[in-house]
This record gives sequence, C-alpha cells and structure tokens, in this order.
Amino acid sequence: MTFGFFAPYGTLQPDVAANRDPASNSLGIDDRFWRESGPTLDVMEVLLARENGFCFGVKKAVELTEAAAETGRPVHNLGQVVHNPKISERLGALGVKVIKDPSEATEGIVVIRAHGVPPEMRAKIEAQGLECIDATCSLVLRAQRFTKQLADEGYKVIILGTPEHPEVVGLLGFAPAATVVETKEEWEKLPRMKKAGVVSQSTQPPWAFKDLVSHISEISQETKVFNTVCPVTVKRQHAASELAGQVNTIIVVGGKNSANTRELVNLAKMQGRNAYHIENADELKSEWVRGEARVGLIGGCSTPMDTLLEVKERAEKLAA
Repeated sequence: MTFGFFAPYGTLQPDVAANRDPASNSLGIDDRFWRESGPTLDVMEVLLARENGFCFGVKKAVELTEAAAETGRPVHNLGQVVHNPKISERLGALGVKVIKDPSEATEGIVVIRAHGVPPEMRAKIEAQGLECIDATCSLVLRAQRFTKQLADEGYKVIILGTPEHPEVVGLLGFAPAATVVETKEEWEKLPRMKKAGVVSQSTQPPWAFKDLVSHISEISQETKVFNTVCPVTVKRQHAASELAGQVNTIIVVGGKNSANTRELVNLAKMQGRNAYHIENADELKSEWVRGEARVGLIGGCSTPMDTLLEVKERAEKLAA
C-alpha cells in the first residue's frame, strides 16, 4: 500500500504551519479564548474549549470577501463563503450577494467559497468576464490536487464525505468517476479493485478515515492514500472530547449546515454527554443548563468568538 501523504492525525505539516497567525500561538486561534471561571458555590461555570474561533481557512475567506466589498464594485459569493449564518448576514450588510451560479452575476467580482468549486465552475466565471477571487481553503486546494493526481494515475478514487457537501462536489470535479462513501455500511459494499486511491472531505472524523483506509487495503490490490482530513478540525474534535471529560452538557455553536460543527455534536453524544447544537444565543433553552454545576461550550471552525461569548453570557443568566 502506498501512502502519498499520510500525516499522523493532529500533526501539523509544513503547508499547514505556514498559515499560522504570527500574533498567536496557534492556527489563527487566540489562546486568550481558553477561559475558565473559578469555582463558586452558586454560579454555574461555563467552560470554553481550548480550541475556538475561526480556523485560518475561514478567516482567509471572510477577509477576502470583505476586502472585495470595500472596492465598491458588485461582489458575489458563489454559495455561502462559510457555513455560518452570522457571517452571511455580516457580509450581506456590506452588499455581498450569494449566488448559486456565475450566470446570476452580470458584472463585478465573484468570490469562490472556502469549500472550493469544480474546475468547470471557475472556467465559467472567467468565460463571463468576471473577476474571480479564490477563497478556497489551502487544505481543500491540496485535497483537490491529490484527487486529480489519483485520477490521472489511473486509481479508482474513493472519497470519504457527504455527497452533497460543497467540498465533495468540488472534489468530484477533479475525479468525475470517483465514488463517495460516508458510512461503514456504504464502504463495505464497495467491490474489489485493482488500484484504489483514497482521499477525504476535510471535516470528516479521523477515525472514520482510518477505518475506511483499512477496509480499502483489504479489497484492493494496490492502495494509495492521501490524508486530507484537516488537522485544525482534528484539534477542534480533540478539544471537544477533552471538554466532554469535564462536563455532562455541551453547547455546540455553529451553522446547522456546518459539517465540522455537526461532528462536534456527534463526538459529544458518542461520549454519553448531552449535546445541543445552536446557531446563536437566542436558541439556548434554560432547561439545558439549569441545575448544572458546569456546562461546556465550543464552536465550529466558522463560528465567531463574539457569538460564543454571547452564548456564554446567556447561559450564565439562564442558570442563575
């Protein structure tokens, strides 16, 4: 079995480390957000996970879109630039419009979302004479390169991911004959293959990717693997598991269509914790926190810190 790029889960590779925020000790995540109030007799503690705030890919996409809006020209996001409603509202207030297809834009700038797009979509933007700003996460671009490489080398490409997720749709553009699987039940139905190449949607859990690779190596004569699970997402998942060891209830904040946020909810539930997925403080219910000595709080990779702090404040009020 050939491993083209199989990094240890949670290990930062050079291309990832290059994206570090110089003003921070982590990947665009300010360590001041790891806060824990001291124990009290009457006040519920809200424990923030040690990993929170924007990942560098989301930060880049939002900043590029905001910079485009400052030009005064018409700006269009090709789909939600990131899966977070508050960010979408913020960009909308700047005049940024969300479109599903380049044909909906007659002039100005089109910003490609952080999840990436199929190559033909970029060609369509350019064919219309529109300026194209690529806000695709660097790790997704890397996955696209590896997917194309596997297809060009004659491997049957297997993608671990959600078929309708925009990142997976983009990957399929580089290997149209690829097969997408999301569950063990699905990949156990795969036929035997001579040459199989495996990649993943960046927000899939590392244990699922490991299990898929193990299965593919048993049914394929030759297997080539590129580990395209996002290490920042893995760190966020580790933080969620760590948090689950300290509390009975975890509030997970992020877009309902955010894959990495949903996975945080799944991880907490797998550890037997009460886990609630909300998009903003208004959705928080008193019965979730009342009577608890402490609750955990974590956000997805596209959840702004100010949203998390609003949830923290409301949770403390509801528990009082």
